[in-house]
Amino acid sequence: MRPLSPLSRGRLSRRMIAITTAAAALPIAMTTTSGTAQAADEITCTSTGALYSVTTEGSLLRRNVADPAGATGSLPEAGTIDSGWDQYPRVLTANGATFYGIKSDGLYFSHRDGSTGTWDIHHRKISDSYGSYRLDANRNKISADRGGNLWFVDGDGDLRYARYTSSTNTWSADSNKKIASGWGRYSFIVATELGVVYGVDSATGDLTRSRYDFTSQRWIEQHRTVSWADWRDTEDLTSFGGDTILRVKPNGEVRQYRYREDAGNFDPYNVLLGSGTWWSGYTSVTGAPDACRLTANHTPAKPSISVESATPTSVLQASSGEVEYAYTDNIGRLVHGRQTDPSDFNSVQWTTVSGNEAFSGQPTLTEQPDGRTALTAQNVSSDIWWRRHAASSPDWGDWINLAGAMAEHPTTGKTADGVLAQFAVDADGKPWYRVQQRANVDFMGWMPLSGEGFSGPLTAVTVRNGIQLFGTDANGTLRTATFSNGAVGTWTTLGDRTITGTPSVIVYPGYRLGVFARDADGHIVHLTQSAEGAAFPAAFSQVGDKTFAGSPSVVISPLTGITEIMARADDGFLYNTGEQTQGSGTWRTWNQETFEAAATDPTAFTYTNTSGPTWAFSYRTSSNQTRVYRASSAVTAFRSDSSGSGDSKAEPAPVFEQNELPAPPAP
Repeated sequence: MRPLSPLSRGRLSRRMIAITTAAAALPIAMTTTSGTAQAADEITCTSTGALYSVTTEGSLLRRNVADPAGATGSLPEAGTIDSGWDQYPRVLTANGATFYGIKSDGLYFSHRDGSTGTWDIHHRKISDSYGSYRLDANRNKISADRGGNLWFVDGDGDLRYARYTSSTNTWSADSNKKIASGWGRYSFIVATELGVVYGVDSATGDLTRSRYDFTSQRWIEQHRTVSWADWRDTEDLTSFGGDTILRVKPNGEVRQYRYREDAGNFDPYNVLLGSGTWWSGYTSVTGAPDACRLTANHTPAKPSISVESATPTSVLQASSGEVEYAYTDNIGRLVHGRQTDPSDFNSVQWTTVSGNEAFSGQPTLTEQPDGRTALTAQNVSSDIWWRRHAASSPDWGDWINLAGAMAEHPTTGKTADGVLAQFAVDADGKPWYRVQQRANVDFMGWMPLSGEGFSGPLTAVTVRNGIQLFGTDANGTLRTATFSNGAVGTWTTLGDRTITGTPSVIVYPGYRLGVFARDADGHIVHLTQSAEGAAFPAAFSQVGDKTFAGSPSVVISPLTGITEIMARADDGFLYNTGEQTQGSGTWRTWNQETFEAAATDPTAFTYTNTSGPTWAFSYRTSSNQTRVYRASSAVTAFRSDSSGSGDSKAEPAPVFEQNELPAPPAP
């Protein structure tokens, strides 16, 4: 494992740190979700829960506490099970009588065989990292749950987890993975159930609860305040599992709590199990986190996903100049095309990149700041998958399953500083996002966004201060909100018409936005802001009287600065229109550009070839043959002005050059 970020090395007492750090910490917004987090509270426990403590002389003590969930017992006398544990300033217990010891040179693992009372693994060094968690400033920022997961807050305030397997002496591939930010606010964390982590807010003393589901990789809830008492008056926090908390106070009291997910409160609460000055004198107090477990299933059900027919192709020109294509075909293959020469459409090489997996919906192609191209698509399992390849390389990295259990295929957005974010809608119509830890690396866990009732995929475009999201609800109402710093603002309803399909959004100079969509009658309609951040017009403007079968695709022509629209009509042919002059909002007559039926909606895109910047549109036929029509860089043909006025100031309509790309790979 790579070393963790450096942590503070202050030498204040543990109690003083918990209190004095309050002034330096800033509270962050509470984020919660409903539904699965409120499942019925069902718990199973062993008859006793093991509570371990380490004396200053190095004795490892064990107490078997009766009724580990109900707190009806008292603390019994301790028995000594080992010695020599004073070498570890911090000791943690995990599942199955496993122990982690932390000292300056790293992390050590031990396992005690309960049937024989002997140690089959004793002080095995398993990592050079984690040494900072021996320090008073950091010792309470690490914990273990009943699944054997180590949870820890690093020096940047990010929450990570790691999982060690003793039988193979290895760490899981995702160990040290950052799955959330903003955890630097906590002076204590404690894991009380598989994926459940509590934190004590150093600024307020409030106790918050978060639940992460490993299967869906969702944060079911995060930073939910469950107690407004001041928990900073704490020496140690540990757990028997099952949402129990044992709290050792500086005065030597040991108190027990159990949070009830179904009721949203504690029962029992603040029950005194015992007291004695020796409790605050132990160097570590740690409970067996697998004595109790909650049996309710918090993993969201996976929605049924069928292979979607005739989905559009995604097109991207990378900074290396290569043009890339990606689509899913009608049997679920995910096909990628790589055009090494942007001026030669015959240079496209197609590769099926899905293996034996099946995918559905339109994939996304996005370039990272390091030049790698990221391909994201939805597996028919409902999970979101992604992979990357280096610039100018045909070799892909391995698929990474981002899970999610989403009902709609994802869209990938990019912040102004190059950090990628995935957005998707779940089976309840609620939006979620998953953002990279930082540019060019992996993603943190799925987080819920405000809003509900969405039907269909979201659309995302980069704006100055974040990512603008667009989506339609089940009634066809179009809504938008700005995503920034892990949250969205208020969702605003747009326009006065019912929208079908997926809107196309362009960003004008100055970060004005133009939204183009198909209404319920088949007309192409649009809304355009007058200035950055300005309200959209109350009513849609219609682009001509022609009706269409599919969603529009829109670009700003690099040749003229004109907004150009492509759309598929009921006859399967593709039509083009554009503004008569830049920013005029008046449009040429729709002109038919193709004379073979398109099976997919068009994808308009800008790119640069040897002649300079230009634009084109792509579509596929019923046999998945890809066509690209390039707008000529020498627009000399002058088509009649749509108004019939013969206005010489109107820009001429584009002339397209048809290109038939090489055939895709055979099934």
